[in-house]
Amino acid sequence: MLLSHQTYGRKREVKIISRLIFGFDIDGVLTNDDDGHSNIWLREASDYFGEPILKRAYYIEEAFNKTKGEVQEFFRARVSTIFQTVPVREHAAETLQNLRSRGHDIHLITARDEEYRQVTEDWLERHGIPYHSLSMRKDSERYSKGILCQQLGVGFFVDDKVENAEDTARLGVYTLLFHASHNLEANTSLPLVRSWREVRTHIELFLRNTQL
Repeated sequence: MLLSHQTYGRKREVKIISRLIFGFDIDGVLTNDDDGHSNIWLREASDYFGEPILKRAYYIEEAFNKTKGEVQEFFRARVSTIFQTVPVREHAAETLQNLRSRGHDIHLITARDEEYRQVTEDWLERHGIPYHSLSMRKDSERYSKGILCQQLGVGFFVDDKVENAEDTARLGVYTLLFHASHNLEANTSLPLVRSWREVRTHIELFLRNTQL
């Protein structure tokens, strides 16, 4: 939409920016827990089990050939500490602060269990990450991030897990896959980003194309 304003005897056109809705995963996207070669969760699990990583995988069960029960014991022992101490990715907070200042909505959509809401909110506040809502998993049940994005009206989404990213992309959401050690060999056509500088470039492209 264009509005004309009278300024010093001449007209100036000002573009009115509409509010857009963005969605972001937390682990692997906001948190700097994977550099594309090494993953903090697998390193912690290797230390906990006293065993080397058998294969590069998203799930710890696959990486160490462990049962679900054994992995749950690891999470009970280490997850809160990891959530509290994991570093934030460079330029993530500034990028979201900029989106917020421009009037856009930010929804954080994570597979973290609801019981970790407080430690998650504390981490987000400590690192200056703004958001309008924080969706978490209830009762350890999986949910479709694609459907949730659709319900929230999200038009742009970033995740590091291929299945989640493809789930949102198939519903027409502009989706980026964040580079991680577990998706290096993924067979996907999704745009791959390796930094928040690259995410920012896609955001500006999305804004330009959406607001034309």
